[in-house]
Amino acid sequence: EEYGRIVLPTMEGFVVQDVKEIVRCEADRNYTHFYLQNGKKQVIPRTLKIYDELLAQLGFFRVHQSHLVNLKQIIEYKRRKKGGLAILRDGTEIPVSESRKDGFMERFLGR
Repeated sequence: EEYGRIVLPTMEGFVVQDVKEIVRCEADRNYTHFYLQNGKKQVIPRTLKIYDELLAQLGFFRVHQSHLVNLKQIIEYKRRKKGGLAILRDGTEIPVSESRKDGFMERFLGR
């Protein structure tokens, strides 16, 4: 299955990243932290909004204002009173906001 690659600008230049190796992205004001399957992290001087638009059609979903996750990395979902928690293969627990929960469930369960 071909995901492709994206170019991520860095302070020093850029890196070319295989999309399938991205576990999740986290917003940090005007920066985005990319967490990779090999345990490494890339800090990119761009907002999460840019990558939400870029990666949405490649199997990623913005589960929270600050979190964009690779749906293939999710192994479990836990309901909470408001929203929920997505548990990833690496054990990370990512909050699913109440406002994005329905879209998340629809994307996952197809309803």
